[in-house]
Amino acid sequence: MTSDQITRVCNACIERCEAGSTWPPDFAEFIALVAEVGGGLVGLTVRDVIAEYKRWKSESWRYGTSEQFPWRHPVLYHICVEMRREGVERRLTQPEMDKLAGVKLARWEKKLASGFSVPPIRRQIAAPKAPEGPTPAMQMAAGKRYVE
Repeated sequence: MTSDQITRVCNACIERCEAGSTWPPDFAEFIALVAEVGGGLVGLTVRDVIAEYKRWKSESWRYGTSEQFPWRHPVLYHICVEMRREGVERRLTQPEMDKLAGVKLARWEKKLASGFSVPPIRRQIAAPKAPEGPTPAMQMAAGKRYVE
């Protein structure tokens, strides 16, 4: 675990004690705290993803493209762009977006655990342009008309 993750777990333990829970937490409670705030392979939690998504939505007007935005982690670019697309297409509410953030983060952690790496932040390849001039189907139809 990184020092940031350990700090998060310690802060969660302190908050838990302030709320009136017993100290020290038993092993199962401690594992649940680590899983909740520790942040998996990437070191990110669902809260981090949601916070970065909100920051991107509120500050993206300052940058020409999403690729120029200063992402805190490269995987956040991929997660947030997917969340934005699906959120608009499916008209998701905020609780549904929060759930989607967890699903996307879990998917990326599973990919990373199986050996994949996070692709660099770059503009997607543009869709192929329509060919100029007559298409093969148009040429065939013109040929048939000529023969007739």
